[in-house]
Amino acid sequence: KDKIEKYGLWGLFILVAIPLPGTGGWTGALVAALMRLKIKKSLPVIALGVLTAGVIVSLIMYGAVDAILGR
Repeated sequence: KDKIEKYGLWGLFILVAIPLPGTGGWTGALVAALMRLKIKKSLPVIALGVLTAGVIVSLIMYGAVDAILGR
C-alpha cells in the first residue's frame, strides 16, 4: 500500500497496464476505491492502463504469429 500511495496515479497505471493475471481494470478499480482516489482522476488512468495492456498483448501476439508463419 505504501508504494502505491507513494506513486499515486502512476502506480495505479502501472498496475493496470501490466498484462498479468491479477492485474487489470477490475483490480485497478478496487485499488483506487481502497485508496479513496477520486473517480474523475482514477477512471482515465485505469482506461489508459487497459488500452496499454491491450497494445502490449497485441504486439506480443502479432509478433508470435509472424514468427510462426515465417514472415
